[in-house]
Amino acid sequence: MRRLIALFLLIPGLALGQTGGQNGPPIRLIVPFAPGGASDVTARIVAPPLAAALGRTIVIENRPGAGGMLGAEAMARAAADGNTLGISNTSPHGTVPLVAASPPYDSDRDFTHIAMVAETPTVLLVPMASPFATLPEFLAAARARSGGLSFASTGVGSLQHLQGEALAQAAGGRLVHVPYRGTGPALQDLIGGTVDSLLTPLAGTTGAISGGQARVLAVSSAQGFAPLPGVPTYAALGFPGLTATSWTGISGPHGLPPAFVAQVNAAVNRIVALPETAVRLEAAGLYPPATPLDAAGFQAVVADFARVWRPVVAAANIPRN
Repeated sequence: MRRLIALFLLIPGLALGQTGGQNGPPIRLIVPFAPGGASDVTARIVAPPLAAALGRTIVIENRPGAGGMLGAEAMARAAADGNTLGISNTSPHGTVPLVAASPPYDSDRDFTHIAMVAETPTVLLVPMASPFATLPEFLAAARARSGGLSFASTGVGSLQHLQGEALAQAAGGRLVHVPYRGTGPALQDLIGGTVDSLLTPLAGTTGAISGGQARVLAVSSAQGFAPLPGVPTYAALGFPGLTATSWTGISGPHGLPPAFVAQVNAAVNRIVALPETAVRLEAAGLYPPATPLDAAGFQAVVADFARVWRPVVAAANIPRN
């Protein structure tokens, strides 16, 4: 799906003329998931001010599928001319390629990772009508029922899929994975009772939580999470191996001009540091990094994430697809 970010409509008073007008062709910003999830929310918060900073129109293109790999592959195959960027995150650039039989790209070699925008913890949600009020109750049912319980995620190999597999192993229960193409459709089915639970980034679910449609049983932050008062962490419940956050950033194809990379990195870091941006991100369950990263720092985050979760994939014995 393509949507032109019309800055004069989305942000009254903000004009491209701030940077001298249109300085080049439109930038295609690929979002590798369906509308409504963390990646899509991030794109729609950051794109308008980034377009203003660069003096160029930004066109958002949702390309869901294969756990985000379809969109990431489109980004990797684009010309390195600065006209195509994309939202990168822990699934297509971290864990999903680890479970692919023949990944269509290398997350380090085939991309220029430019800037981290935000992080968000994983939450385990159940419908508000669910009989489970706590994680111990949920896991007890997963052990007692012959068919176990189902859990949805944003796709095979996503961080949340791996966390669900790790939880089942550690708790000794049966959790049946149901992959979706994004948080939005998975959340709809959770609320409708199609699946028993949903492991997903907090971003994209805050409305359902605050609106009383879904209940949070656990959060994957390292410590108690202020925006979710009273919700226990996995570590506090005896599952420290599930502690991790999903990061979201801006990347592009390998070989982007260093000057352009530095320009986008500086612009994103300035935008994320603005109080009004932080408010919008946090309202969606996204949290700016504590320390701004240069492009090399973000590249290291991507490489380290895959290294940490590779042995988890092996232990879970997830069939390669």
